[in-house]
Amino acid sequence: CRTCPLLHRTDICGVVQRLPRRVSVPQAQVRFLPPLLMKFTAMKILTLIIKQKWFDAILSGEKTVETREVRPTNTKYISYRDNNTGKVYKKDSDVPESAWDSEKGVDTVINHYDAIQFWVGYEKNRPGALVEVKGVELVDVCDEETKEPIVYEHNGNEYTMTEIDYHLGKVIEKMNC
Repeated sequence: CRTCPLLHRTDICGVVQRLPRRVSVPQAQVRFLPPLLMKFTAMKILTLIIKQKWFDAILSGEKTVETREVRPTNTKYISYRDNNTGKVYKKDSDVPESAWDSEKGVDTVINHYDAIQFWVGYEKNRPGALVEVKGVELVDVCDEETKEPIVYEHNGNEYTMTEIDYHLGKVIEKMNC
């Protein structure tokens, strides 16, 4: 089971259970969580910075998909699973070379998030919103003319240009709006 600092835990079936009150949570851990999150089990939250016009479109329900480019150096969107051992690595450079060359190979694994914390810019009292993630998918970026996936090189390795689409659900909480 995965235990979180909010006095809840999730069992193997994904059922949230309340832990006994005697489990203490240091005040420093609680202080930085949005108030609404303190009422629920710990959520895995992706934090993204966006422009005001996209933020407004998300709040109005006009924008229902948030798209981000996936790069080999960005570890918050994907991980890599060595299919020989089952071990998951944050960075492709951490995966043993033998795994890439093996018959079973390496799979790209989408990192799971329950919600996205959107912030407008970098100001101290900026507007923000916590938005549910209903689904996620990796999409290969293709050349408009040939319809072939775009391939590029990074540190001597070839990669297919990929984007990740987060399908947005309801707005859970608004801050400074």
